[in-house]
Amino acid sequence: MADIDIDRFLEVEASAIQKDAEVERIIACFKLDPYDILELEVGCVEKDIKMAYRKKSLMIHPDKVKHPKARDAFDVLKKAETDLMDLGKRTFLNSIIEEAKFEVKKAQPLQMAPTDPFFNSPVYKGLVKQKTKDLLIEVELRKRKLMKKEMEAEGEVARKQDEVITERKRKQEAQKVWEDQRDDRVQGWRNFQAGKTAGGKIKRKKPSTFRPPKAIAEDSLPYAKRPTTSSASEGF
Repeated sequence: MADIDIDRFLEVEASAIQKDAEVERIIACFKLDPYDILELEVGCVEKDIKMAYRKKSLMIHPDKVKHPKARDAFDVLKKAETDLMDLGKRTFLNSIIEEAKFEVKKAQPLQMAPTDPFFNSPVYKGLVKQKTKDLLIEVELRKRKLMKKEMEAEGEVARKQDEVITERKRKQEAQKVWEDQRDDRVQGWRNFQAGKTAGGKIKRKKPSTFRPPKAIAEDSLPYAKRPTTSSASEGF
């Protein structure tokens, strides 16, 4: 009986170790390559995708695994399954992988035939995997740059719209103030026309007093000899 318990314990421990190892593997996978995450080959069908996802999801489900990153690994696995089930995304990914294969083959010696065993070797597959990763990163960077530009453009449009709204609001408030002060302006003009002060009292104009210029006595002026008629004629 004791031997049976030990065997069961070792089986459970081995199963737990395998589950933790699978969690670690998924976490370490390149997140943009769902084939790598689900361990599937290019050309698989939807049935293969569902089967691989079901098998691995049961193995690393957070409710059954104590690994602290089990939830993260499960989310990564679910996204990989969703991406591969999307025909458009799967077709795009397949085209990237074909491009990676072409680039790797182009880098090989010209005399190497397409039937060379190298193209079925782990080395070739590793080169294709790395090239696929490089191409996917390049695509992702371009996509992020484009999204950033679009967000900046949207932000600029939103800023201009805010400016227009703010200016319109300012004009409306100024117009309201103008309308609210209309009665005061009308009354002020009426008071001005009626000669009233701001308090409503009639402003009385002071009578203007005419003051003639002061008469200056001739005695006070300095004496100036006036020319006589005879002296004036002598000059001619």
